[in-house]
Amino acid sequence: MNINQLKYFFAVCASQTVSDAAKRLHISQPSLSSAIKELENEFGVTLFKRHHRGMTLTPEGEVLFKMSKDILNRAEETKNVMKDLGSERKKLKLGVPPMIGSIILPSVFRDFVIKEDNVILDIVEGGSHELINKLFDDYLDMVFVTHSHALDSSLSSLQVARLEITCCASLNNPIMKHNTVSPQDLSNTPLILFENSFLQTEEIKKWFAKDGIKPNILMQTEQLSTMLSIISNNIAVGFMFKQLTTNNKEISSIPMESPIYVDISLVWKKDAYSVSSMQKFKEYINNNNLFHINKKEF
Repeated sequence: MNINQLKYFFAVCASQTVSDAAKRLHISQPSLSSAIKELENEFGVTLFKRHHRGMTLTPEGEVLFKMSKDILNRAEETKNVMKDLGSERKKLKLGVPPMIGSIILPSVFRDFVIKEDNVILDIVEGGSHELINKLFDDYLDMVFVTHSHALDSSLSSLQVARLEITCCASLNNPIMKHNTVSPQDLSNTPLILFENSFLQTEEIKKWFAKDGIKPNILMQTEQLSTMLSIISNNIAVGFMFKQLTTNNKEISSIPMESPIYVDISLVWKKDAYSVSSMQKFKEYINNNNLFHINKKEF
């Protein structure tokens, strides 16, 4: 048994088909099938039940799955530690939700990346739930998340801001005549929301549900640029952080009758080895007010 065989096995477990796992690993399907067969022959067990809909783990496969996850995590951690000790670990894999990224990334690239020219930022965008999953799967080192409740106890965190979600509309939209908006005010208004993996979408849907209103969702997107375009062309109304509309000449924000605030935190796995690039980034975030707010507010 070797690490590559375990990686292949783990990929098949995640994909539930050899063909999908092979595409994900960028290897041929016969090579992957052969690696799984070698594991089964070495251990004298059957790891998967094969059927027309895909593959499921046998009881023996379940045991190997649980053990391989820990082995692979430790192998990746060992590699990162040793590369860091050898001054080779320059990349920081950072997850950022689009709205947060649009606010902070210009400053991060201008002030952090230029100063720390030996750190290479690898940015991945997505919703908070999606990014947390990638953090636990070791695809990311650190993640900015929006949250309204306590974070998972297996995570370490640095809280950096508390932001208000506001209703955002074109300057020509009739809703702009309101001082505040309620779910009832928007009951028949076409809305554009982020995908369900975004915390703010979850909070917005709860906001409507409290008043028994079913939101009129025109579309959902992962792209901030799409949301801004749809709103500025007065096709739909959306919800964003107030900071995003401050300098926008086509969109303005209106406070929600029952305000929604979310916390913004930088998180990483508590048991992960903190490579030098992670430590430098934590220090940068802790020493800079990237959201331009009074931190006493939260």
